[in-house]
Amino acid sequence: MAVVVMLNQKGGVGKTSTCHHLAGTVALSGRRVLLVDNDPQASLTQGFFGPQATRQFAPAETIAALYAGDEPFPEQVIRPTGFVGIDLVPGSKYATEHNVPMPHRAPRELQTCLRDFLDDDLRRRYDLVLIDCPPNLHLCSWAALVASEHLIVPLQPEDYGAQGIIEVQESIDLVRAGANPGLGLLGYLLTMYNPRLSIHQMYEKLLRELYGDDVFATKVPIAADYKEAIAGRKPIALHKPKGAPAKVVKALADEVDRRLVERSQFRAETKGAA
Repeated sequence: MAVVVMLNQKGGVGKTSTCHHLAGTVALSGRRVLLVDNDPQASLTQGFFGPQATRQFAPAETIAALYAGDEPFPEQVIRPTGFVGIDLVPGSKYATEHNVPMPHRAPRELQTCLRDFLDDDLRRRYDLVLIDCPPNLHLCSWAALVASEHLIVPLQPEDYGAQGIIEVQESIDLVRAGANPGLGLLGYLLTMYNPRLSIHQMYEKLLRELYGDDVFATKVPIAADYKEAIAGRKPIALHKPKGAPAKVVKALADEVDRRLVERSQFRAETKGAA
């Protein structure tokens, strides 16, 4: 099983929608996906259950229980989404009080609470875990980096959308230097891409020059179908499976799989050489 965190310090760059739609496509291939809504805004949870139902979850039934130190059983906080192969740990506004700045100075049990929750028994139940994070590098994001093996950084090919990259890289370095040396970058993902905009073309060119193969070949376009699918509480693969946006997410899922295999092979070769 692979644990992948979606993180960018900038909000509105597609972290949550990427988790939402990617989970649907992966589940359709017969695999089991666990979504972890690690953002106190709980947007991913609302995308599946709606705002009213999300507000009705008790803190002990959500991600907030982990940060409160309750050590919940998986059955207490993992909920079926209604779609075969997709389960979800709901987000909660009650996690806000725990999402403190300077996370590397927080008590160790808070830094590792998410990793401890995703223990070996739970990992055997799923083929993929996707962790959605808030648009900051506070404790919730730090705990996700500590718990994850791989990181995807969604970003818009614009100045504001790409501004958080340096800070994310700094956080990766801090986590690797201490709590999680095995954390690896799976790639930078261009989202809300409009090929007709010269500024998007320019930023794509710049990002590929700076980061090379670390930038996903797949680009997620700006498309109304994605928003319509979430408004209908569905992943795009179940909303309009034959549409172009669904095919893009399928291409992304395939590229994620390839990159996971490549990273696994690289790690095995590195261990062998050591």
